[in-house]
Amino acid sequence: MTVNNDAASAIVVDADSGFAHPAIDAGFDLLIESAKKNGCAAMSVRNSYNCGVLGFHTERIAQAGMTGLGFTNAPASIMPVGGNKSIIGTNPFSVAVPDGKGGVAFVLDQSASVVAKSEIKMHAQAGKSIPEGWAYDPDGKPTTDADAAMKGSMAPVGGYKGFGAGLLVEIFAAVMSGATLSQDASPFAGTAGGPPRTGQFFFAASPDVFSPDVFADRIQTLTSSIVAQEGAHLPGSGRVTAREAHEANGVGVSAALLEKIQAI
Repeated sequence: MTVNNDAASAIVVDADSGFAHPAIDAGFDLLIESAKKNGCAAMSVRNSYNCGVLGFHTERIAQAGMTGLGFTNAPASIMPVGGNKSIIGTNPFSVAVPDGKGGVAFVLDQSASVVAKSEIKMHAQAGKSIPEGWAYDPDGKPTTDADAAMKGSMAPVGGYKGFGAGLLVEIFAAVMSGATLSQDASPFAGTAGGPPRTGQFFFAASPDVFSPDVFADRIQTLTSSIVAQEGAHLPGSGRVTAREAHEANGVGVSAALLEKIQAI
């Protein structure tokens, strides 16, 4: 794994076909340091693997007092609207915002697809159909057959707008980082095709540089206007609640899953 910091506010990390987490860690301190010094900074990660929950990484940027923006691409699973071949992956993006008081205001983490591919895989393994609007078959036609969906395409959330969001992610996570395009990446599951060599891209921007006098008040007003509405919630708040519950009560694991893990 190599880290290049030739430019004052640009960090380039090559994961050397390894996991994304240590590669991100390798450049993280430089990213924050550069953002504090220059107002904003960017870090790319190439030749890596699945980075897990993207919001975990952008939340760390927000915890450091920066507004964080992250992108990560994945093996192709979404066709362009009207097409019949998957070009981009579920390609999540995430935004994490500090509250200006040492904490995190909220974390937005969403993908370009209606649901995660793992949801369709679980339906296929259970022999269950999937709801209409989740996916397309190999011919690009809407399907409720989970097996056909696994061979076809995930449905982009919001139609062409979702594909556009995924394309935006592809530009930064794959093209800008120099990683493998989604359409050329091997699957995350299994060893077929070798390492996927996908990528990530992160921005960190300092409120202390861009809006030191108003940031805390503005973000407080913005978030308050959302949570004040009955039934509304901030992006990521459910995950925060679940995390607190797990930290207090532990995480339930089925006996079958535990046996499978211990057998590895």
